[in-house]
Amino acid sequence: MAITRVVLHFYAPMSFEVESIRTILRIATASIYWWLLRPLILSRTANPSTFRSPLLIIGLLLFLLIPVIVGHYNLSPHLAIFFAVASVPVAVKEEFLFRGIVQNLLSEKFGFVKSVLFTSTLFTAWHIGVWEPTVWTFSQIFLASILLGVIYVHSGSILAAIVIHAVYDALFSFTPLLSAPLNENWGFVPLLASVALVSYWALQGAHGLTLRSSGTAQKRAAP
Repeated sequence: MAITRVVLHFYAPMSFEVESIRTILRIATASIYWWLLRPLILSRTANPSTFRSPLLIIGLLLFLLIPVIVGHYNLSPHLAIFFAVASVPVAVKEEFLFRGIVQNLLSEKFGFVKSVLFTSTLFTAWHIGVWEPTVWTFSQIFLASILLGVIYVHSGSILAAIVIHAVYDALFSFTPLLSAPLNENWGFVPLLASVALVSYWALQGAHGLTLRSSGTAQKRAAP
């Protein structure tokens, strides 16, 4: 993080030089996380069947709609492709750290809800100094982190969190996708809707798990 801030001081933030250096650092950092903490990162059991839920699918589509309607990066084609590819190591490093390590550690002490909120607060603070400090920017980062944290907990898949994160960032690289993007404040509409749908999906899943556990316990207790 400190090296990234130094690099940003000398180069334009959206440049080949900065993104190349940052990508190398991200790959190296993600490799260290994997080498030292792989059991923790993979401590949850993935359940691919959770992604069949219409609620989750609609929530994810709304989430991925955000860069389509408000994105306005205006990168050259070559730079857009480079940033889109670089979004993969970004997602790997950040999801390893925040979902795979921080959230898993916090959940052992604070439980699911608090661990997601605490992790999302840290995730947002992590981006201070990298993006323009606006209400939209940091609200988007915080709520996107909540969405990723909820999906990770209830799907058990760190790969899913990485893919969603990477696709979201990559879409922004190719913007504007509309000839006249909407004001960024319109991004709150699909963002809030997507978080609400994914949270409801998670609550339904947790309720179903509780009912199944209770039923199993009753069967075991029956003579």
